[in-house]
Amino acid sequence: MERVERGVFEHSVCRKALDELLDMQSEITDIREAFLSHPFIGTTVEELEDLRFRILESEFNVHIFASEAMYQDTEEHMRRLTELYESVSEGGGNQ
Repeated sequence: MERVERGVFEHSVCRKALDELLDMQSEITDIREAFLSHPFIGTTVEELEDLRFRILESEFNVHIFASEAMYQDTEEHMRRLTELYESVSEGGGNQ
């Protein structure tokens, strides 16, 4: 997860090549799938919510960056990212 988050930050500073963005997109998809199938016994709700937020935020950002690199529409993922941020600000957590 940290590697993808670092990649998102690095891309915001210095644009990455499309193949790197697509690799990041594949990696975050794998992380999301692992998250959905992992038993989290003993993990607090707050920890799970934080991890869910980080995965979604990275997933949306990477998808937006890859779409921009391919000159594709980013509106849907921008909307979903905005909704994610709004849900956190309304709920008072994660940011």
